Amino acid sequence: MRVILAEHENGKDERQIEFQTPVVRMGRDGSTCQLIFETSEYPMVSRRHAQISYEDGIFLLSDLGSAFGTFLNGKKLSSATPIKAGDVIQLGQNGPVIKIILLEVESELQEQVRAQGLPKVAHGDRGNLVEKFMPSAGFAKAFLIFRGESDRNFPITKDEFWIGRDPSCDLVIEASSVMVSRRHAKILKNEDKFLLVDNNSFNGTYLNGKRITAVTELTHGDAIQLGFNGPLLEFCLSSAVQQNFRQDTPQFVKVSNSSVESTASPKTIVFHGGLISQEVKSKSQMAEPTLLMVLKFDEGNELRIGRDAANHIMLDSLQISKFHARLVWDGVKVLVEDLNSTNGVFVNGRRVSKHVVAAEDIIQIGAFIIKVDLAKNVKVYDTRARTRIDVIQLTKDVKNNRDGSLLRLLDNISLSIMPNEFVGLLGPSGAGKSTFMDALNGMRPASRGHVLINNLDLYQNLSVLKQSIGYVPQEDIIHRELTVYRTLYYVAKLRLPSDVSDSEIEQIINEVLDVTGLAERRDALISQLSGGQRKRVSIAVELITKPSIIFLDEPTSGLDPATEEKIMLLFRQIAESGRTVILTTHAMENVKLFDKIVLLMRGKLVFYGKPQEALDFVGAKSFKELYDKLEEPAQSLSGSKSLMMDKVADRWKERFLQTPQYRKNVQDPLSRIGKLQLTRIKQNRNLGIFGAIRQWFYLSIRYFEVLLSDKLNLAILLLQAPIIALMTFLVVDNNQTRDFIYFVLSLVSIWFGTSVAAREIIREKPIYKRERMFNLGLFPYVMSKIFVLSFIVGLQCFLLFLPLKLLDILGLMKMPGVFLGLPQLYLMFLTALVGIALGLFISAMVKTSEMATSLVPLILIPQILFSGLVGVPSGLNKVIGLLMPAAWSFDAIKSFSGLDTLEPEGAKPDGETRGKGYYKWIEAENDKLIEKAREDFERYKIKTEESIKDYQQRLRDNLARGLTPPPPPKLDAPPKIENPKKIDENLSRFIVFLHPWMSEILSQIVLMLMFIILLIATIFCLWVQDLI
Repeated sequence: MRVILAEHENGKDERQIEFQTPVVRMGRDGSTCQLIFETSEYPMVSRRHAQISYEDGIFLLSDLGSAFGTFLNGKKLSSATPIKAGDVIQLGQNGPVIKIILLEVESELQEQVRAQGLPKVAHGDRGNLVEKFMPSAGFAKAFLIFRGESDRNFPITKDEFWIGRDPSCDLVIEASSVMVSRRHAKILKNEDKFLLVDNNSFNGTYLNGKRITAVTELTHGDAIQLGFNGPLLEFCLSSAVQQNFRQDTPQFVKVSNSSVESTASPKTIVFHGGLISQEVKSKSQMAEPTLLMVLKFDEGNELRIGRDAANHIMLDSLQISKFHARLVWDGVKVLVEDLNSTNGVFVNGRRVSKHVVAAEDIIQIGAFIIKVDLAKNVKVYDTRARTRIDVIQLTKDVKNNRDGSLLRLLDNISLSIMPNEFVGLLGPSGAGKSTFMDALNGMRPASRGHVLINNLDLYQNLSVLKQSIGYVPQEDIIHRELTVYRTLYYVAKLRLPSDVSDSEIEQIINEVLDVTGLAERRDALISQLSGGQRKRVSIAVELITKPSIIFLDEPTSGLDPATEEKIMLLFRQIAESGRTVILTTHAMENVKLFDKIVLLMRGKLVFYGKPQEALDFVGAKSFKELYDKLEEPAQSLSGSKSLMMDKVADRWKERFLQTPQYRKNVQDPLSRIGKLQLTRIKQNRNLGIFGAIRQWFYLSIRYFEVLLSDKLNLAILLLQAPIIALMTFLVVDNNQTRDFIYFVLSLVSIWFGTSVAAREIIREKPIYKRERMFNLGLFPYVMSKIFVLSFIVGLQCFLLFLPLKLLDILGLMKMPGVFLGLPQLYLMFLTALVGIALGLFISAMVKTSEMATSLVPLILIPQILFSGLVGVPSGLNKVIGLLMPAAWSFDAIKSFSGLDTLEPEGAKPDGETRGKGYYKWIEAENDKLIEKAREDFERYKIKTEESIKDYQQRLRDNLARGLTPPPPPKLDAPPKIENPKKIDENLSRFIVFLHPWMSEILSQIVLMLMFIILLIATIFCLWVQDLI
């Protein structure tokens, strides 16, 4: 096929270019297109925009899924259209215009091809990309042409033809080509048809520029691309071969001033622009999603949507549940219904369970958009690899703690980031880079302004857009106690739908490990990895969900130069795979890798454009001089440094507003956005009951694995209990009351819970924030902590109680308790739960682990002072004690001992002291003895006096009669006084008191209420932090 095209401007034909290839493709991709346009000059031209082909005797012009469309003689193409010499082609509105000068078929070449048939494929070198291919015997009815450094033909001689990096594939791609999955895609032969199937590959499979989501039929000349910007294969049918032979090394030719350039060998043409207008008027077309399919309610009143092939609308993303939603037509209206999916269905940014769909409504499911028009046509769009970010007048103000004034951290920043760009946020310290990034990703929204992602306001639609955003903060967002594989496994379980199988998770993990270069470190502990490898794991965590945008905050901080360069090259590769990558950095050595840089100073945008343009703008010779040149004007100003730097930043900002880069990168793109929809949408994080239970389950398992991995720390925790039991035995006197033992049980239980939980939230705060940003529920998260810690603390309580109880049974130390002390063990566990809740509340409030550790003693000391250990509480002490969990626990454990009290408070009516308390009982008993002795002496006195009176009377009578005096009376022995009762030296059968306002049942209820209140307070504290 021979084609001559001419640059057409102002009705005149300029330079002419000749092609002798089976297909002439036009676009920005230098590896697949013959007519190439530079990105900076022609942003409206897609990477693979359109093509001219010859099929069945007709020359056809086809649009390859371009963003801005292809126009033939002023009319936009909707399908492949016949063309002829004289026709005018325009790539995008106001894009480059090309006139067709000549179209002809070289018949001699056709006859030569038919006579020679398919070329034989040598088994030697396949070029740098293809390592191995072993074709089956037999004649192939179709074959693939690999478009690389040298075009290669590969016959399709199997009914199932696999393509990928796995050695078992029929077409094996070099292992280093991580853009391609291990088993990326396959071609199925079905009678006389050939079908292309994507194997849920990481970077997707593209057919003629459009990502396929279902089994798709292939036709002659179709372009198959393995991943965005990945290897390109052309599908050819043997009966329709136009040309089979290629030179091993295509010539790279630039357009010169000559009118026509021609060569017999295939060639690549670079179309240098500058003469054709590049203004694009339609809003947001650079982010126009790809139309995947159009369906109607022809065969029924329901269209099912999901990841499973049984659905009418199959969406190939692990963010989508197998049976995610359905569209129902009831004859009057269309309804969309969520089928209990994991990640939800959103209509106009609001998560819905069932919703009546209007013609203007936008249904979003993961990265896919569905629209239903008035004719009940259902159109499905794919936004992956087409994500644009627009920033409009972003301003961030915070309160100055010194004087209450407002500090401006971001000052009215506006810019546009095009799909798949690699953008760096640069600036001196304090420029606002991290603040700007957090405003861009929704982590810390700006005070004013808008962040639009594909024309949707991020702050108003965070629930639906968060699934498309990956965020790697400066701190590691991984548990160092886990292996690389287990880290990614739990991320997949927590973020992907519940119906994603383990085999699918295994596949996505393997793909992510390949992309990040961690396949060989799959089973290594995170703690054993280098800094660069840990950063790669953090990136792998985000790639699990295949986000369209990835934000990275200082990802190369602390890395050596060699590792830093490797990490930056990884980011470059991720951007080229169809994702937008934005990162902050202080390092200047690899700035050249960025597509664009955002230069900030004092919260102001002072430049936005290509790295080299930034150097020219500030007059720096290298990137290391960039910041010095920015701050250099401040040396000529007088006043405070802060005010001087503000003035300098304002000058640079005003200068940038006058540059072509401002018009091209900010003013023109933003002018095409149109009117914003500013309706406030309530964000819904509802996981549902089953979603919350599933999340709690995997959070708990992961937390168990994290804690069990640190065996030394776990051993220390468990050894604490028996050591404390031993020390208690050594300290307690067997003759003392049992209060101290029960106090140890109570206080140590709450200490176990508080100390083990006080750092558990704050120490993994970066991980919590990232998972919360995605889909983490507060209740499942907190309950997973309580569930796992309750096992550990429960075991600690048991190991404290058991030795003391054994000593009691052996008679070495008394620790009485009803029912073998089981109620006391239960109360210890309940008290420990309160301690866990208290510790988690502390951990949720503080900003550092050190602060949490410092607060634990301040929490425990009041438990000691106001629990009642020092005596019966009274006055204010009595009231404050009611707020102490240890006081309620201590009292309940004592009450279940079955022991009587020394004091009247809490004495048992049927006990030894008859409800009086031992001291009062002793006093009462001695009072009885004294009273009895008094009565006995009184009776003895009366009787003695009567005997003496009788003797005296008889003596007088005898003397009066002259008789012998009577013998003196014999007096009874005086009554004996019983010894008073003394306080027993052995008081081990007593406790001092029981609180008069507490009881066994009430204490349990109060402890449960304290646990619930602290649990709610912890969740509330974390929720409030979401709002700050």
